[in-house]
Amino acid sequence: LVMSRAHVREGKAKVDEVETAMEKVNEAELPYLKGIEILDVKEATSTVAVCEAAAAAVQTAINAARNFIAAKNLEMKQFGQAAAKPAAEEFTQLTERVNAASAKLGQFKKDTESRKKTALMQEAGQKVSAAEAAVKQMAEAVEAFTKEGGEAEISDEEGEKLVARLKETQTLLSDATSFLVARQKEVAGNAERTETLRGLQNRIKEAKSEMAKHQKVASGHEQRYTAKKLLAEASETLAGMDEEVKKATDACAPLLEEGGEKFLVATSVRTLAAALRDHMKDKALTHEGLFNDVAGSSEGISQDKFVAWLEKLPEALGREEIGFNPERRTAMFKHLDSDGNDSISLSEFKAVFLQRFTCVKEITVTEGLEVAKSKTTFKINTGTTLETIHGPQTDESNGMVRIECTVVSSGKTGFVTMQGNQGTKFIESISPFTTFSEEVDKVIEEALKGLTKVAAFFTAKGKELLNAGKEGPLAEARTELGKLRPKVSAAQDKLRKLKLNMANGKKDYAKKELAEKNAHIEARERKEAEAITGPATAKVEAMEAAGKGLEEASKPLVSLSGAELEAFATPVAILEEAEKLLEAATKSIEEAKTSVAEQLEKLPKADPKTPLKGAMMEAKRDLQKMLGKSVAVKKQCATAMASVRAKCQSIVDARCADISGLLRKEMQQKSLSLESLFMQIVSPGDERISEAAFGKYIEGLQGEAYKAEQITLLCRHIEMGGIGRRRFEAFLQQYFVVVKRIAITDEFDINQAKTLRKAESDEVLELLDGPLKDEKVGVTRIKAKSLSDGVEGWISLKGNQGTPFLQEVEKPFYSCQAEIAFERDFKIDSTDGLVRTLKADEVLELIEGPRKLTYEPCLRVRGKATSDGAMGWFTARDKRGIVFAEADGKYYACTSSVAMTDNKDIKDCKVIRKLAVGELFTLEEGPVEDTDAQISRVKGKTVKDDQEGWITIKGNAGTVYAEPSSKHYCVLQDTPLTKKFPSSSSGEEVRVLTKGEAMQVLEGPKEEAFQPETRVKGRALSDSAVGWITMTSSNVKPWTPYYKCKVAAPLHDQLAAEGATVVRQVEVAETLELVEGPAPDGEELRMKARAEKDGAIGWVTIKDSKGKRFFES
Repeated sequence: LVMSRAHVREGKAKVDEVETAMEKVNEAELPYLKGIEILDVKEATSTVAVCEAAAAAVQTAINAARNFIAAKNLEMKQFGQAAAKPAAEEFTQLTERVNAASAKLGQFKKDTESRKKTALMQEAGQKVSAAEAAVKQMAEAVEAFTKEGGEAEISDEEGEKLVARLKETQTLLSDATSFLVARQKEVAGNAERTETLRGLQNRIKEAKSEMAKHQKVASGHEQRYTAKKLLAEASETLAGMDEEVKKATDACAPLLEEGGEKFLVATSVRTLAAALRDHMKDKALTHEGLFNDVAGSSEGISQDKFVAWLEKLPEALGREEIGFNPERRTAMFKHLDSDGNDSISLSEFKAVFLQRFTCVKEITVTEGLEVAKSKTTFKINTGTTLETIHGPQTDESNGMVRIECTVVSSGKTGFVTMQGNQGTKFIESISPFTTFSEEVDKVIEEALKGLTKVAAFFTAKGKELLNAGKEGPLAEARTELGKLRPKVSAAQDKLRKLKLNMANGKKDYAKKELAEKNAHIEARERKEAEAITGPATAKVEAMEAAGKGLEEASKPLVSLSGAELEAFATPVAILEEAEKLLEAATKSIEEAKTSVAEQLEKLPKADPKTPLKGAMMEAKRDLQKMLGKSVAVKKQCATAMASVRAKCQSIVDARCADISGLLRKEMQQKSLSLESLFMQIVSPGDERISEAAFGKYIEGLQGEAYKAEQITLLCRHIEMGGIGRRRFEAFLQQYFVVVKRIAITDEFDINQAKTLRKAESDEVLELLDGPLKDEKVGVTRIKAKSLSDGVEGWISLKGNQGTPFLQEVEKPFYSCQAEIAFERDFKIDSTDGLVRTLKADEVLELIEGPRKLTYEPCLRVRGKATSDGAMGWFTARDKRGIVFAEADGKYYACTSSVAMTDNKDIKDCKVIRKLAVGELFTLEEGPVEDTDAQISRVKGKTVKDDQEGWITIKGNAGTVYAEPSSKHYCVLQDTPLTKKFPSSSSGEEVRVLTKGEAMQVLEGPKEEAFQPETRVKGRALSDSAVGWITMTSSNVKPWTPYYKCKVAAPLHDQLAAEGATVVRQVEVAETLELVEGPAPDGEELRMKARAEKDGAIGWVTIKDSKGKRFFES
């Protein structure tokens, strides 16, 4: 019951709030209840707003009351009927009061909405009237311009007013139009308001029409004024921009144009101050005392006196870092002479010691050096600027570095900790360059921001003029703005470049500053480094001089070409001089390399913790460059020597053709063999043709055309140390290989010649005459003999377009890789044609070939031996045409059973035995015709049991009892019986068929084809035996007379190794040239050879008795 009463009381309070809010609603609408139905627009708008707020408050109160009553009604149902009924009745009455208030509120909202629409229509009328008034004023404004003809120039003031009037009128018209559009939905369903709105819309339409006329008149004036104003503003903006760029450029000048020289001078002054502080501390000097020491009796320090004092100071103080050059000493004087009176006063001298710091971490200031014993006087914050002429000191009690400073802003003085004992920094030095850099950065950033605004201005104005059309003042202004815009971009680029240059300039300055700080160290290290590089430098210079000397000495030869080169008379002198200089240069190169290596060892040892740097690093680089120079000079010498040898080779190539042709002609004219010619040239008792003997003989042939050194050069080219038989023969016997098919003709003249045949690719030709040039067609030709078939004729070396047909090659030699049959004839007809068997590693000189030997197919038969039933394949005729078995009709086979008798006469004989069908016998005699009995008889021998007797082969009634067998072969000579068809099947032999055996044919005969064989005719170097071999890729390989040592071996003085004297040991990889052999020494294969390394001659073992190989060709 108590709770019910409490709820009722609270409900009444909620309803009272509703009714109180309703009273405020009544108060809000009082202005409309005074009888004035149409209020002033401002008052109407204000009253409507108050009414809407009052209505919202009532609605809130109603909602709260209703929600409370509903909630408590549900809650009171739990109290029982006696307690709940009175309260429910009370809540019913309260609900009725709330509903009554709600009804009044609903009506009030309708009235307020209506009044609001009326007020809005009033406001619309006012806006339209204001717009009309503005249009009228615009008409008056443009009337004056109309009277003046409409094209007269107007003043800035008139233009300003006209533009303002246009904008104001356009704004009023636009606002009124928008306001009327917003009212269209509100007047729906109200005829009176709809009509009013329509009238207002017509009025605004008329006003716009009038405005269009006025605007047309004023537009030209407006555009001209606007364009003029815009361009003036743009010019003013650009002028400001140029000033900002110039300001930034000027600010950067001390670094970018002057290279930061004044800051470097200031750094030198600080370095000097640090050294002087230590000196003053050691000598207990004051600033005044030090000044008097320098100035003497004068009041100031003159430039000469200061520079002289500064020059002696490094040695006096033992401080290398203050060893400034004369220019820097003078610059330091001018830096300290702040008033420019050519004298440093005491105050200016003290300025040497002045330092400025900035606080980077908040720290307290004490009155004394020792923190533990000093009183804290004040605290400085981050960014506080300090200055001092004192140097830093260490608080020994805690290891902290402190300095006595004065706060610039307050003048307070005390000791400040520069760096804590844990490494924390509290203050940092402010250098003039740091201050300069910060200020310049600010100037550049401000200039960039200003340019950003300028760019934004041009962008905005450009957008405003987008719709200005193609002609008129605004279009012209747009064009002018477009011309000015690149200036903005250029200025921005200039500032960005300036900013980048400043960043690079700061880096360069930091390097310069560091370099100057370390200059004394670098000077000392440079001196030490020069002491290391000096010896090597001298060696390298000598090496380079040697290389240049070789080049200069070779110029008389290497500068020539063509006819001049071929006519050069002293190539040997140049070659020998070049070889001597090369030897000297090579020695100089090695000495330089050794010296560099020794000096590199003298450099300080570097490791990751202490790497080489500065002058020592430069010294290392210089020494390494010297090593590079040694490589370059070596290459230079090699190139020069190669050029000399190449030119000599060109001379040799020219003389080779001349002299070999001359000697061949001599042989032909005198019918000399190579051996005979060799013996004519060689000096008596010599085995080799000496240079003198060769030159003398050639001089006799050439006469006045003889050039001694060219022939000497040719002689050495053929073979150094004298020409041996093999090299002499190789020189005269020139060979060419066909690289492209070409005709061999019977005459030299191509136009008159007939083709003998085509020379095939890879065919080898021996030179007989030439080369000679056919001037008619411009082709060089030779007379040659084909080694393949002996055909002789003329053939072109190259076509008239340069196409090569022949290529010169060494005379072909072959080395046997296995034992090979050495046969007398090209065709292999029988085994008695064997000269001998060539052994592995024997060398064969090509005489004729290679030629293809083709074979007829052989006949192979699969059969069964009648003697023992052995089966397999046998050769009836081999590829050479040799017949091993044939079907000759001597074998007969019984076609019917028949008797063998002991006598030819059928009437007077006895039966030996009966022969069965298929039984074989061989014909011994007959056939014999028995005319009386009219039968044919033969004497035969049975294959089965060798019984002999007479057999009737044809009866008197024509019956055939036996006939010759086509299925049987008779073996004529021993031949193998193999399991497989190919005659070359190895390891597949059944047995050997012997002469006279009979073989029954089971299959065949079949032809077995054979690939052509390549045959060459050659001369064995070991014994000069001549014969033919079948050449395959596995049994021979091309041979050269140069052997490379695979296993170290002795060089002996004779063929027989036993009892021989060792000339010297041949080392692995050495090259030896064959002089004689290869020849057998028992089971060993030996050769006489010349060592390429030193010319030593002797006998070596190519392969020992166990097959171990010492040399490989």
